Amino acid sequence: MSNSETLPSSIDPLLKDLSEKKQSFRRNVVSLAEELKEEAETKAKNMEDEICRLQKNLEERNGQIQASASTAEKFDEISD
Repeated sequence: MSNSETLPSSIDPLLKDLSEKKQSFRRNVVSLAEELKEEAETKAKNMEDEICRLQKNLEERNGQIQASASTAEKFDEISD
């Protein structure tokens, strides 16, 4: 048996192993990408919710400031 005859039989399992590892790597990359996408979507949704909450608070405070300003104007008119 020559060295060239044993070479193909030893390379084939290595190629098969390499192909399996390549496929496993691709699956892992796809899985990680999906996890990152879901995490980004969750963070974006949470930020959107926070922005809505802050907007509502801002509108409430603006209303309070306008009411206070109106009261102050009436008080100024009365004291004049």
